[in-house]
Amino acid sequence: MGFQVNIFTAIIMLIVGIYDVSYAINRRHQPNKRPIYAYSILGAVFIIGGLVLLILQLLGIKVK
Repeated sequence: MGFQVNIFTAIIMLIVGIYDVSYAINRRHQPNKRPIYAYSILGAVFIIGGLVLLILQLLGIKVK
């Protein structure tokens, strides 16, 4: 059974990742830094995952 990647899922992951990173950048001057680090790490994970899914979709590769 192959795993087909949906292009809309990849685009949504990219949007969520960019939103999380921008949220972290806008809140970087607040005194409590722990949530900012969490949002930036989560945003980076979503951006990398979205890019991987988008590349897999564009190349037509099925994950087994």
